[in-house]
Amino acid sequence: MEKTIVVSKKGFSLVEIMIVLMIIGSILGIALPRLLNKPQKTSQTFKVITQKFKEVRNRAKLYGTSYRFAFRLTEGQQAYWVEKSSQVYLIDKKALEAIREKEKSQFRAEEDAKSPTDFQPDNTIFKNEQKLPEGFTFKSIESASLDSIFTDGTAYIHFFPQGYIEPSAIQILDPKKNIWTLVFNPITGQADIIEGEKSLKDLSR
Repeated sequence: MEKTIVVSKKGFSLVEIMIVLMIIGSILGIALPRLLNKPQKTSQTFKVITQKFKEVRNRAKLYGTSYRFAFRLTEGQQAYWVEKSSQVYLIDKKALEAIREKEKSQFRAEEDAKSPTDFQPDNTIFKNEQKLPEGFTFKSIESASLDSIFTDGTAYIHFFPQGYIEPSAIQILDPKKNIWTLVFNPITGQADIIEGEKSLKDLSR
């Protein structure tokens, strides 16, 4: 006696397919923005700084005065802002050393609020002190003019009326513990964003 095998030709119904697609869509809707947000957030963080550098450089040329970006590097208190000078400084190492010496108390862990300075916060650039997004931190600020790397206290990058930017490098640590180095062309102000921990000496080779 022959046995008859019945094969069901029933497949997925349209409703079942739609339910599966909805589930997949919901998962992607939650996971995808989180995955994409990381590089976008990193890019946006650098974009803000590089755009403000260009703006400060242009203002220094337009108004014929000196500006500087200030960075507080103390852990848990990190911030950055812009200051404008009432004087015009020359572009040379001795002039920069004179500025640094006058304000050396501001370069270390504790700032002396009573220390005289020709620079004052410029609220036309930032109304308040700015902070990096959560998870991002300044690792160091390198000054080629002083052959120094600052990892605490307050560090500065100067902008001169001739459109010249003090040679320097900014190292930023992202939430994934990747290190990025921001370097600005002293003459053009063009920014280079380099993945990895690079010093100015490394980049000059």
